[in-house]
Amino acid sequence: MYSLGIDIGGTGCKCVAFDYDGKLLARSYREYNLSSGTTTLPPQILKESVFFVLSECLKAIDAKEVRAITVSSFGESFVALSENGEPIGDILLYFGNHDTTSFTQVVDKIGKDTFVKIAKILPDPSFSLANMLYTKEMADKPVWKFLFVASYITYVLSGKTTTDISLACRSLLFDVEKRAWSEELLQKTGISVDELPDVVQTGSVVGNILPELATQLGLSADTAIVIGGHDQIVNALGAGVLNPGDAVDTSGTCECITPLFSKLPENPDFHNNHFACVPYLGTKDYVTYAYNISAGSVVRWFRDCFHDALCEQAKQAGKQMYAYLDDTCPDTPSNLMVLPFLQGMGGTPEVDPAATGLIAGLTTGTRLPELYRAVLEGITFEMRYNQEKLGDGGITFNRLFACGGGAKSAPWLQIKADILGCEIIPVSADETGAMGSAILGIAAKEQRSVFDVARPFLQYGKSYLPNSKNKELYDKKYEIYCSLRKFYHK
Repeated sequence: MYSLGIDIGGTGCKCVAFDYDGKLLARSYREYNLSSGTTTLPPQILKESVFFVLSECLKAIDAKEVRAITVSSFGESFVALSENGEPIGDILLYFGNHDTTSFTQVVDKIGKDTFVKIAKILPDPSFSLANMLYTKEMADKPVWKFLFVASYITYVLSGKTTTDISLACRSLLFDVEKRAWSEELLQKTGISVDELPDVVQTGSVVGNILPELATQLGLSADTAIVIGGHDQIVNALGAGVLNPGDAVDTSGTCECITPLFSKLPENPDFHNNHFACVPYLGTKDYVTYAYNISAGSVVRWFRDCFHDALCEQAKQAGKQMYAYLDDTCPDTPSNLMVLPFLQGMGGTPEVDPAATGLIAGLTTGTRLPELYRAVLEGITFEMRYNQEKLGDGGITFNRLFACGGGAKSAPWLQIKADILGCEIIPVSADETGAMGSAILGIAAKEQRSVFDVARPFLQYGKSYLPNSKNKELYDKKYEIYCSLRKFYHK
């Protein structure tokens, strides 16, 4: 018996097939055919891409053995549907700068404190509400439903308009403590509950696949369609975040630490630092997202700036470029200091689009390996800054599961252990998000505990513990980092 996880990102989507024992059977990925810098996604391209990766996976396995298909996605963005169920316009991606005049007026009228009290997050134009208001003003026909990206695909597959709690939390319209749409916020924003999908627990069966699609794809008619969740939620599950005190660190284009905790923070500064509170997988626990938009993108900037020299050196060493960088990375802390804000300061705990990056301490003796290490250090210092702000809200983590592209870099994992002062455990699986979705599908179909289902899937590499000597040096460097950060961010 098989379970398929579909993981929808902002630049592409993937589908991964697993058996019930956690063995990966097939995978497929497709990047959207979009121009560079595009901030909208046509629903037809999304739909075609999802069906492509789904079909590719099904070709590699016995489709009749598939018991569940679970769909998860990035948050905030949605597909607006007309009364006949057809999309109205393109998907406005969360990182696009669309007109937020109506949103600003609504927030001023309601007050930021009301959003924090109910939605447990400081209002920001990146959340769904801003683009919902914009869409209602600009659409050439009335909106029947706002469906979050994963919800839209489950609707296409099952005909049901449903979402999960974690995606609903990214709208600014969800009452986190009551775990339902907020009547107060809906009334004050002018969004009708009828325009929103029904909310269920993450990993709930929304229905069976539509008969015509079952025939087209060669699936059994009773294949369950399951609503997954926000990509960071399923990623945490796929990494093994099962108990309070656990956290996952996902290093990709952005870097995000997702810790699990059992009590809502009482310190009001917690929400002023842009940290959310999101119920976790039907438990009484919560997670939050501590993230920096300038992480892997800064490493790529370094690679691209020095591409010709690095490419030649890597070729002579007979290695791929990133492997060469890791092999030549110094073992000890650098004498440089990097502020990694090459795309502005974005994420948590502060947002400052005007912030810029900095490299301090350069000399004629500086070489690329030391600069590479300094880039990794700067990105990690920013996550330590987040770690401290989380601690102010009473949220700590004892160990950090590492996944994403950054988890393949041994020097970076050790740097994280030394700067963050905790155990770093790399996750062996490459597809933690899709795997988390597949785990949810098995649990939903078999009516089992999601955590019991998850355990056979979880595999890890060698863990990294703090080097006391390096940690002492980094503690001193971190004070300098904070001083520079404060100077550059007024």
